[in-house]
Amino acid sequence: MRIGTSVHALTDFADDSKPFIQALDEAAECGFDSIMLMNVPGNPALCGRESPPCSLIDLAASDPKTVRAALSDAGLDAAALYQGCMDVADDDQAAESAMVLGELIRLARRIGCPLVIPNAGAVPVQGMTVDEKEPFIERIANVVMTALDQGSPETRIAIDVHYGGGIETIDDCERFFEIAPDARAGITLNIGHMTTCRQPGWTLVEDFPERVHAVAWKDHLLSPPPEATHPVYSVELGRGDSPFERYVEVLAPDDGTRRHLITFEHVPVAERIGALRRSLTYLQDLWDQADAR
Repeated sequence: MRIGTSVHALTDFADDSKPFIQALDEAAECGFDSIMLMNVPGNPALCGRESPPCSLIDLAASDPKTVRAALSDAGLDAAALYQGCMDVADDDQAAESAMVLGELIRLARRIGCPLVIPNAGAVPVQGMTVDEKEPFIERIANVVMTALDQGSPETRIAIDVHYGGGIETIDDCERFFEIAPDARAGITLNIGHMTTCRQPGWTLVEDFPERVHAVAWKDHLLSPPPEATHPVYSVELGRGDSPFERYVEVLAPDDGTRRHLITFEHVPVAERIGALRRSLTYLQDLWDQADAR
């Protein structure tokens, strides 16, 4: 099993002051073999030998050869490329999202990454039923299929299943699969968000294994601490409420094509390297126990 992390697990969205090259080196030092990169238009770019002063860079404005070299120097593969580019509030926004997602696919190809992860858009009210979400899910599916037409046969898109998104529940995923029948159109099974939404996400692996292109190993607390300002609260693996054992049971027969990513947001930046190392050991131990059974 190959396990990677995300560049955002090593920095802070609100204060992204860690140089890009440093984040790559730290990911490798933690024991990861791959990393999910994030494209943030308008941020500094990597174009020469000097690292941008942040981890969340504008990859589209960066030199792809330099990005590939930076990954190689750190001993990492590009596990996936993420951008929050999905807006399906109406047909016009969806058409724009399809163009941006197509550009993201081409960017991913330039940096040697066959998996693209967009966000799942947003809906007016969290907790809407799948029938209420039908127009949003249909637009997401159309965006993905339009973008895939611009990609290669190897290109895969994995919508990030997310609390408050157009796709956040098992029913939402199933409807998405129905509307977008191409197996290249799949999901990132975000375990933490499945936990927050109280969904048995492991059943998606049992029922639709070919559509689960990536797994985000996140541990969420069902009861966030008093200082939390949002129902979503992610912590070091093994310290939250995500039932990882259930997921390992169905994911253990792994052929290496599915990407596994450990990440979190609500760990202090100064503690993240230690938390990532412990999280990696925790998941590897669970995996070894499953293999031994």
